[in-house]
Amino acid sequence: MNMIREDVFSFGTWVRRRRKALDLTQAAVASSTGCAEVTIRKLEAEVFRPSREIAERLADCLQIPSDERFLFLQVARGLRSVDQMSTPALLTGGPAPVAAPLPSQELLFPLDTVPQPAPLPPGSRMLLSRNPLFVGRDSHLRQLAQALYTGGTAAIGQMQIAAATGLGGIGKTQLACEFVHRYGQFFPGGVLWLSFADPAAIPAEVAACGGVDGMHLSPEFGLLPLDEQVRRVLVAWKQPIPRLLVLDNCEDEALLDEWHPKHGGCCVLITSRRRQWNPAIGVQVVPLDVLPRGESLALLHRFRPDLPAQDPNLHAIAEALGDLPLALHLAGSFLAKYRRAITIMQYRQRLQAPTILDDRSLRAAGLSPTKHVQHVARTFEQSYARLAPADTTDALALAFLARAACFAPGEPIPRWLLLQTLDLGDHPDDTLLAEDALARLIDLGLLETDEEDALRLHRLLVAFVRAVTADTTAHAVVEATMLRITDGLNMIRNPYPLLGLQSHLRFIASSVQQQEDERTAAWSMALGFHLWLLGVYPEAQRYFKHALAIRERVLGADHLDTAWSLNGLGRVLHTQGEYSLARDYYQRALAIRERMLGPDHAETAWCLNGLGQVLHAQGSYAEARRYLERALAIRERVLGPDHQDTAWSLDNLGQVLHAQGAYTEARRYLERALAIREQTIGIAHQETAWSLDNLGQVLHAQGAYAEARRYLEHALAIREQMMGSEHSDTAWSLDNLGQVLHAQEAYAEAQRYLERALAIRERVLGPDHPDTARSYNHLGRILLVYGQYVMAQDYIELALTIGQRVLGPDHPDVARSLCGLGELLHAQGDAIQARRYLEQALTIFEQRLGPQHSETEQTRRTLAPLDCAHER
Repeated sequence: MNMIREDVFSFGTWVRRRRKALDLTQAAVASSTGCAEVTIRKLEAEVFRPSREIAERLADCLQIPSDERFLFLQVARGLRSVDQMSTPALLTGGPAPVAAPLPSQELLFPLDTVPQPAPLPPGSRMLLSRNPLFVGRDSHLRQLAQALYTGGTAAIGQMQIAAATGLGGIGKTQLACEFVHRYGQFFPGGVLWLSFADPAAIPAEVAACGGVDGMHLSPEFGLLPLDEQVRRVLVAWKQPIPRLLVLDNCEDEALLDEWHPKHGGCCVLITSRRRQWNPAIGVQVVPLDVLPRGESLALLHRFRPDLPAQDPNLHAIAEALGDLPLALHLAGSFLAKYRRAITIMQYRQRLQAPTILDDRSLRAAGLSPTKHVQHVARTFEQSYARLAPADTTDALALAFLARAACFAPGEPIPRWLLLQTLDLGDHPDDTLLAEDALARLIDLGLLETDEEDALRLHRLLVAFVRAVTADTTAHAVVEATMLRITDGLNMIRNPYPLLGLQSHLRFIASSVQQQEDERTAAWSMALGFHLWLLGVYPEAQRYFKHALAIRERVLGADHLDTAWSLNGLGRVLHTQGEYSLARDYYQRALAIRERMLGPDHAETAWCLNGLGQVLHAQGSYAEARRYLERALAIRERVLGPDHQDTAWSLDNLGQVLHAQGAYTEARRYLERALAIREQTIGIAHQETAWSLDNLGQVLHAQGAYAEARRYLEHALAIREQMMGSEHSDTAWSLDNLGQVLHAQEAYAEAQRYLERALAIRERVLGPDHPDTARSYNHLGRILLVYGQYVMAQDYIELALTIGQRVLGPDHPDVARSLCGLGELLHAQGDAIQARRYLEQALTIFEQRLGPQHSETEQTRRTLAPLDCAHER
C-alpha cells in the first residue's frame, strides 16, 4: 500500500490538480505529450514514474512556471516530495514549495534563472537572515550555481573588483548569504554556515553543525567531547546526500584542504580575499567586482526613497565611493538617519575631501547584515596589517602598494608599468621576488588583477594607503617613471603604447600643475607632445603654452628649455593652420639656439625644419626650401645620412619640391626618406605612412594613378590601424585617395573618400582650418562633375573664404579655389566671370609656383578658349 503523509502530496496529485486547474482532460494531456491516455491515468495514480522526456513534456503542457520547473522534474523522478501547505502556490504560479529531504546523490537546481527565496531544508545551520536591501548580482549567483552544479568547490573572491576593495566591503559574505536563501532549498541535506575567520575556532564551528541548530545527529550529541562531535560531523559530511557547506572568510589553502570533505555529497562555497588557489584543491573562482552604477543607485535609493531614483547627487556619491557595497551601505544608512540634519548635496561635498575615510558616515552604521566590521578603513586595515615590513617580500609589497596609490584611483595599472617604478636588479631572483610581492597583495585582496594582467587599486583603498604609508618617495618615483616613459615614446614619435595610460598621464600631470616649477613644465611639454601626436591639438596647445609661461618666468626668455617650449608651441599652431603665429614662435626658438648652440647644432636643425614646414604651408616654397636644405645638411653631418630625423628633412624637402613641380627630384628625396624609415622604425609606423602618402601624391601628379593609389591605400591602412578612423592624418590619406580616384574618373568612389575626409576634419580640426577648406574645394570639384552646380559653388566659395582669411589672398590654395569657381561658372555659361576668376588664379600661380609649374600651365590651358571667345 502506498502511504502518503498528510502534510505531503505526490507527483500524481500535482499533475491532477494542475490539469484540473487548467480545465484539461486526461485525453488532452495525453495528446499534448504524445502519450496514451492510459499512461496519464497511471501517472496520476502513481503506478510508475515518468521518464525525463515525458516529465519535460508534462511541464510544458501543464504550463509549470519556470521557477517551479526544476522542482517539478525532481518530484517526477522521486527525488523530492511536496509540502501540502504550498499546494495553492503551485496552482497559481507562486514561489516554489519547500521540499521534504530524501537521501539522494543527485543535485538539481536552475542554472539559467535565479530562483525565488525559500525556507531552508531541515538540518540547516544558517546564521544570517536574508538582507532585504540586497541588489543585483544575478550573474554572480548564476556563476556560483554553475560552479556548484557538479558538486565542485566555488570561491567568491574579489580580484575582479580591485586589490583595494578586496578586503571586506565588496559583498562576498552578502552574496553567499543571498545564494543560500535562494539555492539552499535545493540541497536536501541542508546548508551549514561556518566562520573560518579564526582558525582556532574552526573545530567548534564544525561541531556546531551537528547539534540541535544543525544536522541534529543525535539527542546526546551536545554531551559528547568536542573531538567526537567533530568526528561525527565529518563522517556525516561524507554521506551521499547533497549538502552545502559555506566557509565564510576562508583565506588559508591549508585550512580549506584540511577541513573540506574529500568525497560525499557536500558542495563547498567559500568567501575569501584570495583569488589564486592551488589547482589541486579544485577551487573555481567567481570574482566579484564593485556594483554596476545602476545597482549602486538602487541600493542608495532604498535608504532614501524620497529622492529621485536618478538624482545626480546619488550618482556623484556612488562615484566618490567607487560603487563599493559596504561604503554604499554605510552612506545610505547615514543619509537615512540624518535626513533632517544634512542635505544630499552637503553629503556629496563631504565626500570630496582627501580624507574621505575619516568621514563618520563610513565608520559605523549600527546593525550589520553580515555581522562584519562596519568601518571601511578598518576592513582595509585588517589586510594591510598582515604585511610585515621586516619581511623581504612584504616590504616590497608595501613599496608596490605605495606606488600603486600614486596612479589614477581605480584605473587599471599595467603590471610592467608598476614594476618599472621599483629599481629591481637584473638577477632572476629579483624578478621572482617582485612576483611574490604582487601575489601577496593579490592574496590579501589589496590588489586586483584582470584578464589582461593589469592591476587595480580601488579609489577608497587609494585614500587609505596614502594616509597610512610611510613611503615618502613613492610620488616622486612614479612621476619620474611616467615622465621617462612618455618622453621616450615621444622621442620616437609613437604615442600608441600610452593610449591605455591616458587616465594616469592626466592624473599625474594635474597633480604637478599646482607646483608651477620646472617639473610642471617638463610634464606639460611631455603631455603636450603626446597629445599633438594623437591629433588632440587644442589641448596640446594649452599644455605647450603652460610650459612656455613657466619656463619664461623660471628659466628666462633665452634658456634652451624655453626654446623647446617655443618650438613645441610653433609645431601645434602650424598643425592648426595658425601659420603666422607658428612662424613667430619658430623664429624665436631659432634665435635662442643659434645664439646658445651655434648654427650647426642638431637642435638648431629642429627650428630650421619647423620654419621650412610653415613656410611651405604658407606657399613660400623657395624660402621654405632654403631652411629645409640647411636643416638636412646639419642632420646628415651631425646625425648621419640614415637617421630618423634626417628622414624628416628628406621628406619635407620632397614635399616642397613636389609643390614646386619638380616631381622627379621630389620623388628621389621621398624614396630616400621611405627607405630610412622602413629600416629604422618599420613599415607599420605613422611616419612611414607619411612617406607612403607623399610618394603617392607625387605619383598622382606624374599621372601614375594606379601606382599612386597603391601607395595611398597602404598609407591609409597603416593610419587606420595605428591612429584610428578619426585622426587628421587618416583624413589626409582619404582626401588624397579621393583625388586620385577623381583623376581616374571613379567619381562615386572618390566622393565617398572625400566626404569621409571632410567629416573627420570638421570634427577634429574645425570648419575654419586650411585642411578642412581643401576638403570643401575637392568635394566641390566632384559635385561640379555631377552637374550639382549650386552645392558645388557653396563648397568652393566656402573653401575660398577660409583660404583668403587664414592663408592670405595669394596662397596657392586660394588660387585652386578660384580655379574651381572659374570652371564652375564656365560650365554654367558665364564666361566673363569665369575668366576673371581664372586670371586671378593664374597670377597667383605664376608668382608663387612659377610660370613653368604644372598647375600654372593647366590654368593657362583652361583660360585659352575663354580668351579666344573674348577676342571674338
